[in-house]
Amino acid sequence: MRHENARLIACQIGDGMDRLSSIALAILVMMDAPVVAQDKTPVARPVLQADGSVLMPGRVVQMPSSFSPEARQAFLDYYARGGDPAFAGDIFAIRRIYDEKWAGPILTAWEKRFPVKTQRKTLAGVMVDEVTPAAGVAADKRDKILLNFHGGGFVLGNGGIGGRIEAVPVAGLGGYRVLSIDYRQAPEARYPAATDDAVAVYREILKTYRPENIGVYGSSAGGMLTAQLIARLQKEKLPRPAAIAIMAAGASRSGASDSSGWLLGLTGAEVKAPAEMPHMPQYFSPTDMEDPAAFPADAPDILARFPPTLVLSSSRDALLGNALNTSAKLVEAGVENQLYVREGFGHGYFTQVPNVPEAIAAWQVTVAFFDRHLGRLQENK
Repeated sequence: MRHENARLIACQIGDGMDRLSSIALAILVMMDAPVVAQDKTPVARPVLQADGSVLMPGRVVQMPSSFSPEARQAFLDYYARGGDPAFAGDIFAIRRIYDEKWAGPILTAWEKRFPVKTQRKTLAGVMVDEVTPAAGVAADKRDKILLNFHGGGFVLGNGGIGGRIEAVPVAGLGGYRVLSIDYRQAPEARYPAATDDAVAVYREILKTYRPENIGVYGSSAGGMLTAQLIARLQKEKLPRPAAIAIMAAGASRSGASDSSGWLLGLTGAEVKAPAEMPHMPQYFSPTDMEDPAAFPADAPDILARFPPTLVLSSSRDALLGNALNTSAKLVEAGVENQLYVREGFGHGYFTQVPNVPEAIAAWQVTVAFFDRHLGRLQENK
């Protein structure tokens, strides 16, 4: 119930591009050898180290009892089929595997559950997929639109498949017109190319839709891009959308956190040593990491002018710490926000399992959030 891509995201985003440092503790926790403290003494319980770190012994973590029967079965099925597809080769080979063996079958399942119409087109020079309910956009939402930015660590999800996974349930459940943006990624482009594409599309839809009738959401890398769009709109003095949703992500340049350190292993994902990980292109350069617009949660002046924000995550998401930190900073900045965290699920679970009630519930929360805020007159700060 989670995928290889989250490891890439945790490296590129969650820990500020420090490749794989986030999984070092996870490797320690899950190895078979006895866990030892700094003084080489084996430990049978968590031990606080002199540097403030906590040493965790090996232990069995049960499947959460709160899981629905469908979630429990999906978790077991994940193990039965051997986990995620084997991602190997260069980025272009990995993208093919992602599309054909992971994202493609999931998209088919979503479209079976929520029949939609999809039109691929170019808008402001950017490829987009316009996704609408098969029965048509709801009558009370014909003057409204949602923009979606797919996940993929700024390297995967191109070609429409990744975005449509996130657009279909929102169009189907909410009756919305959703534009999924096929933004540029590495290695073909570097930061801030994705933000440039997002702004170009946003400018274009402002010609047809009022800002109070526009919502923006994205998961993982797309959640970060959602925040980056808001920062850029401020710089270019464009009106902000009515509301945004940052899903399976945060908007902070976070380093070490509880979630980045060990939650990856609790999802059943195989944790590999750095030398075993496929080499992935980098979207951010070291200099980019210092740009406040890249990580707006760390810039109070930018964050204070955010629209109402939904932060959605899960308790076994490696980026949970970033999400919690972002939500806390939104509260401190006086920004209206809602935090929704689901117990026991891994990174981006709501995109992956169309038959699991908890996944549907996450999308229902998202739809309800936009229903409350779109169409509401707001003061653009």
